[in-house]
Amino acid sequence: MIGYLTGKVQTQGLNWIILETSGGVGYKVFVTSEIIAGFKTGSKISLLTHLVVREDQLTLYGFLTEAELNFFAQLISVSGVGPKSALGVLNAGKVSELRSAINKSNVAIFTTISGIGKKTAERIIVELKNRLEAADGAVPIGTQDLLTALAGLGYNAYEVKKILPDIPKDLDAIEDRLRYALKLLGK
Repeated sequence: MIGYLTGKVQTQGLNWIILETSGGVGYKVFVTSEIIAGFKTGSKISLLTHLVVREDQLTLYGFLTEAELNFFAQLISVSGVGPKSALGVLNAGKVSELRSAINKSNVAIFTTISGIGKKTAERIIVELKNRLEAADGAVPIGTQDLLTALAGLGYNAYEVKKILPDIPKDLDAIEDRLRYALKLLGK
């Protein structure tokens, strides 16, 4: 399994890039339109990846954040949603907006995506709503970014998850939540 890639963008297509690693290997990675727009040929980029294995092909999908990667994995677990449709969903908005649309049962945002009809959109909402609630509990959106930042500072997931309920829900900015979490972890 290829977990992440770092390298230079060599070529771009409509929804893919060729990423050349330092070893001189070029990987074709399907990405969101945000990545296509933000990283031109020659740009250095690091992507978290998801490898899709089919009988006749191996396909890599790349993401800038762990939240995008996790949401993509949840989307392709829904019956009738393939990786290309899931990438289309991610092109429709930020993960937080898409999660909000699921929580509000907003079918319209998903039916505008090529390859997703009303029934598939309803299935996405029904199947993911329970998973998102179970995964989030009462934890605000953006918690994954906080966990990633704290892990990068050397804190383990167990000690971080213990202090999550103590972080005020009204702190919206990740920087404020990170400062507060560091205070709690320093006690």
